Amino acid sequence: MLFRQRSERDRKAFAAAVIATLTVFAGAACGSEAEPAESSAANPEGSGIPQPAEATPEKAKDDENAQPEITGGVYGDPAAALHYWEEQTESDCGLMATRMVVGEMTGAAPTEREIIDLAAKTPSDCDPGEPVYDESVDPSDGGVGHGTCTTDLLVLLKHYGIKADYTNDDTAAKGGLATGMDALADYLGDGRQAIVCVNSTTIWDGDGDRTGCGHLVTVAAIDYDNDAVYLGDSGGDDTRGEHVTTDVFESAWAAGDHELVVTAPR
Repeated sequence: MLFRQRSERDRKAFAAAVIATLTVFAGAACGSEAEPAESSAANPEGSGIPQPAEATPEKAKDDENAQPEITGGVYGDPAAALHYWEEQTESDCGLMATRMVVGEMTGAAPTEREIIDLAAKTPSDCDPGEPVYDESVDPSDGGVGHGTCTTDLLVLLKHYGIKADYTNDDTAAKGGLATGMDALADYLGDGRQAIVCVNSTTIWDGDGDRTGCGHLVTVAAIDYDNDAVYLGDSGGDDTRGEHVTTDVFESAWAAGDHELVVTAPR
C-alpha cells in the first residue's frame, strides 16, 4: 500500500494504525505523466485491507444528482482494490480498469489479452473510424498501445451486459450526472462501480506534469474515517491495494475535470 504523501515517520505511524485494523482477504495514456515511485510500505500477497464500516452511508433518495452530506464512514468496499487486480503490460490502463469492473459486476474478469482483442476489433465512439484500442507501438508513450478514450469504456462495458454512464464537470454543470467527491461517495455507497481519470504524477508523487489526466483507475472505496481512497490501479508492480489521502485523490482527479464512468444502480 502507498503512503507516498506522508513523511517517513508519519507513514510508519499511519501504516501501523491501519494494519492494526486489517482483516485478511484471499487502470487516456495510462500513466504517461510519471512512472510509479517505489512503495513506502510493502503489500505482501494475501495481506488485507480495511473493510467497510458496519454503518451504511446515507444515500440520496430521490434525485440521482443530489449531493449527500458526507460526515464520515466508509463508502464502497476497500477490498475491491484487490479483487481482479493485475498489472498492465501495455498502455491499456482503461482496459484493465474495465476488466476489474467486469469482474466485480459478473464474478468473472476477462484476461488482459481477451479485453485487448475485444477493444482492438470494437469501433470507437470517441474516434469514428478507429478501434477502441490500437495495440501498435506508440513512440510518444514509449511502449505498446495508444491508450483508450474514457467514453469508449461504456462501449466495452455494454459488451459484457453492464450499463454505465459518463460524466465530468462540464456535463454535471449542464444538469447531467453529478460528479465530484460527494457524488462519488454516494455511488460507491450504493454498490456501484466507478472508473476515474487521474493525474498519475500526483497519485504516485512523482516528478512531472501535474495538469491534466492520463491514467484510468477504479475507485474501490472512500474511507473518510482513515482519510483514504482505495484505487484499483494497474500502473505498476507496487500498486496492488494502493490508497492515497482524499486530498491527493481529489487533486489528481480534478486535474482531469472529474471524469467519471459509473455503473448503473443494480
